[in-house]
Amino acid sequence: MDQDNVAEAGAEAQGYGTDPNLVTPHAPWPRTLSEHERALISTLADLILPGTDEYPAPSAMGIVEFFDEWVSAPYKTQQQHRTVITTGLAMVDAEARRQFESDFLELDVPRQRQIIDQIASTTAVDRKFFIRFRHLLLGGYFTSDIGFKAIGYIGNVPLLSFPGVTPDVQRIIDDELEMLGL
Repeated sequence: MDQDNVAEAGAEAQGYGTDPNLVTPHAPWPRTLSEHERALISTLADLILPGTDEYPAPSAMGIVEFFDEWVSAPYKTQQQHRTVITTGLAMVDAEARRQFESDFLELDVPRQRQIIDQIASTTAVDRKFFIRFRHLLLGGYFTSDIGFKAIGYIGNVPLLSFPGVTPDVQRIIDDELEMLGL
């Protein structure tokens, strides 16, 4: 194919653009969650993973923006997640109205927790929402700078020497190897 034909073919191609800038990331697609859905995500996230004195609640560190960017992405997987998340958020509100005749956000914390416990229950008919929500929540939180600090992750840094594993960790490894017959 000559250079002119390559340029013409490229001009007609549909796509999402260039590779992302990972130094100063910015997703070019519009965010699609409603303010009510964002508020539900904020409340659910903080109930599932409450903040501590040392580490902020997910809502305070930007988890809602993470969710909105994720489920707004124009990719097949994220669009499938969008369906699960938005359907699940509607289910949370519907369940609150069914049980307590009020929207989920208007309930007190014990009633909110009751609904979450029912949705997360292993006997729940459809746990897909809770499983996906929890996966995104924990993934988003613990891969942030705050989450890295919370789990003690320092990243790929040079060491002058490797101290090896602690005796406690070595016992765990040895026990696992023994259970595997190795």
